[in-house]
Amino acid sequence: MLRYLFIFFLTALTACASRYAAAPDAKTQELFRTWWRVEEVDGRKAEFIHGQRRDMHIILYASRKMVGSGGCNQISGSFAQSPGRIRFGAITSSKMMCQPVVMSRERALISALRKSSSYIVRGRRLTMYDRTGHEVLRFMAVPFR
Repeated sequence: MLRYLFIFFLTALTACASRYAAAPDAKTQELFRTWWRVEEVDGRKAEFIHGQRRDMHIILYASRKMVGSGGCNQISGSFAQSPGRIRFGAITSSKMMCQPVVMSRERALISALRKSSSYIVRGRRLTMYDRTGHEVLRFMAVPFR
């Protein structure tokens, strides 16, 4: 019994240790738990268009989970992040159908997220770049709805 109790406490301490291992810098804090509304995808404006269900957006969490909307479908996935660097893992989405133009922009957003390898947060703006330094996504921070 004592052995099981020891294993339980050791597991609990190990699970909590990584959570407090390193304090994130101020820019990382701004990156997480912010509603990032998509402004541009590969240089093209991302205004709200007819047939779109909600704003295209993402929310990144310190747990390395991403949730959001492509305009029609809910999207989610995981990512790896270090200061100035970001890589998205598998991105999944719900399977609703919308207008073809909305679906096309949603596919472009997911593609741009997959290409992203670095980012910069400046004030209320988040910009993501591909490996060559080309801007692939631009976001604006907005209050949660």
